[in-house]
Amino acid sequence: MSKLTKEFYNIQNPALGAYLLARFSLGYLEENQSMPPMPLLFVVLPMIYKKDVVDFISSTQKTSGLHFFVDKFTEKQNSNNDLIIQIQGLSQQYKMMTLEALRISIIGELISIQDKVYILPLRDNINDFKPKTKDIRKMGNAAEKFGIWCSKLSLVEISQILKVRF
Repeated sequence: MSKLTKEFYNIQNPALGAYLLARFSLGYLEENQSMPPMPLLFVVLPMIYKKDVVDFISSTQKTSGLHFFVDKFTEKQNSNNDLIIQIQGLSQQYKMMTLEALRISIIGELISIQDKVYILPLRDNINDFKPKTKDIRKMGNAAEKFGIWCSKLSLVEISQILKVRF
């Protein structure tokens, strides 16, 4: 493993991904009392592993929603439309990492799979995890907020807004 690859893995690793998937699922469940469908998890890491995206999510109100977030992201002064367009390709690149993160989150009892397709976050176990750095806390909060936004939309609406295929 090259030094650069090792550094990348230290930052974007499946254990962190497991926590982020759990926080996303928790936000989704708490907002509308239903579990997120598994295909939706494949857009979480490509978004939350991007600092620019996390910063935009963090600076957007929970009540604003996914439409407002994407509109804000594509405003002229922000000119980050290319990051939204990249999500589909990144979700393909991150597929194996997302699957590994999903496996770790199940083994670590952060989530449970229900009816072969829905994700049940295990709230007590997620809340027991205390991130040690401000950046990881920020990523976790962004993942949860993203889950809240997604819970208000169908998969079709999310795919249209984020320009992704499930």
